[in-house]
Amino acid sequence: MKKTGVLFTALLALLLALPVLQAEAAGYDALLPLLVDLPGWEAEPADGADASAQGMRAVTAYRTYESGDRRFEVNLLIGSQAMMTWMPDYKEGFKVETSEGLMEVKKIAGFLVFYTFEREGNSGGILVLLQDPGNKPEMGAVLAISFEGLALDEALKNAQRFPWARMKEQVGKLK
Repeated sequence: MKKTGVLFTALLALLLALPVLQAEAAGYDALLPLLVDLPGWEAEPADGADASAQGMRAVTAYRTYESGDRRFEVNLLIGSQAMMTWMPDYKEGFKVETSEGLMEVKKIAGFLVFYTFEREGNSGGILVLLQDPGNKPEMGAVLAISFEGLALDEALKNAQRFPWARMKEQVGKLK
């Protein structure tokens, strides 16, 4: 289980560390208001990056929340980054649970959600498939969340404070 959590965290860190090129008319501006305030948490304003190039879409909006020693990082990934994060094998009903943690895929509020949780550190990751790209990877969208210091129920509750349906709608409007 720990390997999966580490893999998720490493993949998310890799995606965020990719060099980004910001255009003057940033493709992420309309996404920033969707990264809402969380009651009881402090956060800097949301920001984003558009590393899209001819034939490839890569748009990210992100925000980090902190409350004491707890951390909740939210990334709205569109295009190639989203599809590098969401694996086609994530199917509803998948579940692996051990004394160390949990991995599960289920529907929440009509969206397919994959999450991992490590009990020892109260940490994990949550992926919400906002838009399945079909055969067009540039159209995929995922809400990727990593968290530390939270119980799984609280992390899932915080994840659901974000307007998933509005996110999906706004992704469809991006040029």
